[in-house]
Amino acid sequence: MHFGWYGPAHLGLDHYRARSLFVIMDHSVLYVQASVELTDNVAMGRRKLFTREDVLDKAIPVFWKHGLAETSVQDLERATGVRKSGLYTEFKDKEDLFVESLRRYFEVLMARGHLTKQPLGWANVESFHKVCYGSWGQKGCFSVNSMREFADLPPKARQIMVASVMKAHQLLIDNLAAARGSRDDNDSLAGLIVTFFSGICLEQNFGPDRARITKKIDAFMRLIRGM
Repeated sequence: MHFGWYGPAHLGLDHYRARSLFVIMDHSVLYVQASVELTDNVAMGRRKLFTREDVLDKAIPVFWKHGLAETSVQDLERATGVRKSGLYTEFKDKEDLFVESLRRYFEVLMARGHLTKQPLGWANVESFHKVCYGSWGQKGCFSVNSMREFADLPPKARQIMVASVMKAHQLLIDNLAAARGSRDDNDSLAGLIVTFFSGICLEQNFGPDRARITKKIDAFMRLIRGM
């Protein structure tokens, strides 16, 4: 008697479910109904069918647009193309996916070097403001948009957001020092820049065109350069 599993690859199917166990004995096939769930992540020793980074990049615009509370698991399944079982194999739950999406968002922004390009100075400050143009197909800033539900976010998400603001604040001080010298008001001016940035990011939710936002950035840059 020979027992064998016949999954999607054996049957020529593209589905992630296999529901048949075939028992082969004496050249005759006995069909036994079974129910076997193959996840989108690891199934019967198969390799993952998605990458963590790809899932995060597809989840970011969903959380960005709807927020954590208003985003459903079904929304994430549709956006990522990965079933709940696969998502929860890679991430603990929806909150964990949100936290890791936020972390990736900041990692990608830091890699772009808006505030770290050499030489430091006004060009970096202006580049920082233009982050509000958006990315991942969304306008504004993922973090700023998420502030509206800050009190209800997971502690790790709040920690990441606070740390990112503090990091940006210090980098702004470094750029201001390079542009105008080590002045006592660099700290206050960096705070003003962060406030202005948050405001124009929120304004992006009203759908203004880029030209209008650019004019405001240009006007603000002229103002702070003269301080």
